[in-house]
Amino acid sequence: MVPLRDLGLTCDMHSHLIPGVDDGSQSAKDSILMIKGMSEMGYKKLIITPHFMTGFYNNTADGVRHALSMLKEGVSRQDIDIELDVAAEYYIDYDFMQDLDKKPMLTFGNKMLLFECSFTNQHRNFDETVFEMQINGYKPVLAHPERYTYWHGATSLMHEFHDRGILFQLNLLSIIGAYSSSVNKAAMALIDNGLCDFIGTDLHNPNHLSLIENAMIPASLFEKLSKLKLLNNSI
Repeated sequence: MVPLRDLGLTCDMHSHLIPGVDDGSQSAKDSILMIKGMSEMGYKKLIITPHFMTGFYNNTADGVRHALSMLKEGVSRQDIDIELDVAAEYYIDYDFMQDLDKKPMLTFGNKMLLFECSFTNQHRNFDETVFEMQINGYKPVLAHPERYTYWHGATSLMHEFHDRGILFQLNLLSIIGAYSSSVNKAAMALIDNGLCDFIGTDLHNPNHLSLIENAMIPASLFEKLSKLKLLNNSI
């Protein structure tokens, strides 16, 4: 067995570490604890991605930037050597579609846009939404594709999505089986098929951090992960 932390990832591009803006960290104390833990695991940069979901998390770009600036001050006072930036995890809904061509979205890297879908039903305008992202100059990054049960076993469809330019971001927690056996199985299928461009923590709370810090995985899986052409360390 090999420690998961030995993968050598230095940039995380999916987490919920800004306190009080979504279902992630609820206090500056927890945020700083998790950021310190990430630094100790070897991460040099964290791109924090609060939820943008109409009716649930009505965040704004200015609001999360301001919240990030306050978090940075706390991290600096703790003398933690890590770079913090902000993007977003957008839920695809009507308002998201309306905003795509009206306002700049919070992205990371070269206009990479992290988005998620319903966990229970495929969005009826999924293809149109992806197309709209692309014609507006964004590179769509699908958050945790292994968690959408309606796509489990749909290997050909996942290849089709990937061929159309949708990048895939798997969760570390899925890889270690922290959600369910079916999600873990779907994650393994994506890894086996080379359908993984990013691995993110999707870190929400100190318990998630503890699971990742202490995770051990089979050497065979570690080898597969090491061979993936991950983009984490390039952003």
